[in-house]
Amino acid sequence: MEEKRTIIVAWDFSNVAEYALQHAIRFAEKTNSQVLLLNIVDAEHEIENIERQLNIVIDDVERKYNFKPTFMVKVGSIFSTIAEVANEIEALLVFMGTHGMKGMQKITGSWALKVIEGAKMPFVVVQRPPRDEQFENIVFPVDYKKEGKQKVAWALYLNKLYKSKFFLYVQQQTDPKLKLQVHSNLVYTKSILDQNEVEYEQVDAPDNKNYADQVIAFSEKVHANAIVITVHRHLDFADYMFGAEEQKIIANKALISVITVFPKEVKLGGFLGHGYGA
Repeated sequence: MEEKRTIIVAWDFSNVAEYALQHAIRFAEKTNSQVLLLNIVDAEHEIENIERQLNIVIDDVERKYNFKPTFMVKVGSIFSTIAEVANEIEALLVFMGTHGMKGMQKITGSWALKVIEGAKMPFVVVQRPPRDEQFENIVFPVDYKKEGKQKVAWALYLNKLYKSKFFLYVQQQTDPKLKLQVHSNLVYTKSILDQNEVEYEQVDAPDNKNYADQVIAFSEKVHANAIVITVHRHLDFADYMFGAEEQKIIANKALISVITVFPKEVKLGGFLGHGYGA
């Protein structure tokens, strides 16, 4: 029997962590995966008390959802340990709740984005409970970044599970080189989707300003279940101070779930051949 993959839920006993768990259970049932609640503490002496609380949570989850997750408590920092554990156990996905950007986060950057950095697998960042529909309509931003091509493999995987329709939301550029790169990414994406008979619709952004805001507004307009983006591995302080596009989308006020994919040096066929797609 094939060993089940693990889906991690970043767990901190908050309401948004509960939302992440609800999403994770749905995805686990669809993919025949197991769910692990991961709680990060500051010191060893906290572990025993947290484990007692988590045992109560597990019983409650089983009673409410007829699904029994496991749990793990680790000493560390949420900004590094969640990604480290996910990489170590080769998790399929990490689901994480966020309250968006509030208070000091507006100055220092989205906490969610900082947690995500360093992971090898996608994070699904949620701000609300799942709706009845499940990843049926997904907005797929197409910009000038070459790393954006890595999202295509996950588009195929989600389409395999949910028969998802993708909205290719195309960034507008005036710089000739950037415009050419956008076009190259679009051609590549459409060719792969066409080969795999994935339904999609191309929509051009209205202009070359505020692309992240345009993506969010469009996603809300089409009632998207998720936005899939590529997140750079090394965002610096300037990115956080001046609002990296990634963090704007992750913490969107429309409360739309965001699937974050990291650039990785793999061929599409090899990636899909390891359980990530058709």
